[in-house]
Amino acid sequence: MACGISCVDNTLNRLFKKLGVFIGRHPGYFLIVPVLLALLCMTGFQQIKYEIDPEYLFSPIRGEGKTERAVVEEFFKVNYTHRFNVGRITRPGRFGRVIIVSKDSDSNLLRREVFDELRELDEIIQNTTATYDGEEFTYRDACAKWENECYFNDILNLDHIIDDVESGTLNLTWPIMFNPVTWDAHTFPVYFGGTQVSEDNMIVSVPSLQLVYFVTADTKRQDERGAAWEEAFLEIMGHYEDNNLFKHISIARFASRTLDHELEKNTKSVVPYFSSTFLLITLFSIITCMMGDVVRSKPWLGLMGNVSAVMATAAGFGLAMYLGIEFIGINLAAPFLMIGIGIDDTFVMLAAWRRTSVKLPVPERMGHMMSEAAVSITITSITDMISFWIGVVSPFQSVRIFCTYSGLAVAFTYLWHITFFAGCMAVSGYREKKNLHAIFHCKIMPESVAIKGEFGIFKLFDQIISSMRKI
Repeated sequence: MACGISCVDNTLNRLFKKLGVFIGRHPGYFLIVPVLLALLCMTGFQQIKYEIDPEYLFSPIRGEGKTERAVVEEFFKVNYTHRFNVGRITRPGRFGRVIIVSKDSDSNLLRREVFDELRELDEIIQNTTATYDGEEFTYRDACAKWENECYFNDILNLDHIIDDVESGTLNLTWPIMFNPVTWDAHTFPVYFGGTQVSEDNMIVSVPSLQLVYFVTADTKRQDERGAAWEEAFLEIMGHYEDNNLFKHISIARFASRTLDHELEKNTKSVVPYFSSTFLLITLFSIITCMMGDVVRSKPWLGLMGNVSAVMATAAGFGLAMYLGIEFIGINLAAPFLMIGIGIDDTFVMLAAWRRTSVKLPVPERMGHMMSEAAVSITITSITDMISFWIGVVSPFQSVRIFCTYSGLAVAFTYLWHITFFAGCMAVSGYREKKNLHAIFHCKIMPESVAIKGEFGIFKLFDQIISSMRKI
């Protein structure tokens, strides 16, 4: 067993040493080709399929609930276009929902002025115009129907008797009663919330009320059309509430897309941190890659290590999109992970470089560096890739997608570090060989290890580290 591990280690050492020597002799290829490949892969962002459906992403792929729902739908299928029945709904579908509470001092909604505004609200919702595929339509054009009539909130017909209810001439009986004018059977628990009921089942007060508007969602086109109507519904309801356009009622809106929007908003909240995180990590990398010797110091490699990780992550994401894999908001966490992995690889390679002899030619130093560092990087990268790709067998689609993107990003980060970043190291090695300044790349005094050329703050760091080692 020990012999087998040793053989693998020796083989990898030889292969990476040859690769390092080749990179040292031809660094230009390893700078240009990875950049071109990254740009090519990044064109995959044009094929992005952004997925935000919570049920698809966060429910088990083969859960028992989905099996049981399929059985119910086989016998009790919802027909949105002809015989719509709320009791048969097994999926969220497309709908708009408003919850109404009193805005003034009287919390009871059973008042004439409230029902006048409820009628006005209903008219606004039914006339809300949405656009899909170049076509303008209203709720009446897309509504779920029963016998060619749109689903209607019959509780609004209480306005025919609301004066008698408000004066106390007529009492509303809980939980159901017939409207003496329209003969609607009002099922109050469906519409009223927090209802106060007397001992003889008479409604005393209604502090909240809901209205629901269902739109057709039998086909994919109808579903997308319904989603467009939901967008318009949420926008117009937000406008009326935010601008305080109703005098007696306050409204809260909800739609099937509300959860999607909140998840998307939560995802977008991390985007502003990308630039600040990249700047902070880059600054940290640049500082930690510097040393007292102004020739052997390598601040720009700290920057290029971050650039390599970001470029590799973008290339990996682009390839995944070319493969038709959906993109989800959680994937935005991957770049932070990849930058961390990339910086770790950067430090490993720099440490191996500094252990090589400055007297050796650059190709030989690259060979020694790669034979030492690349094996370690390979093992850790393979471990990371396996860890992520094991997640691909998860029963949750969101985990599968995230692990696929992250696994590809780890693979690309590894490849870019042993090619692009190694090419950057070779160029830096030639700069060091020519005794050029680490930052300004200008010719300086020939003492490449002279203390005279040290930056004061980094000389202090070296002294502190030396003192700690002695302890």
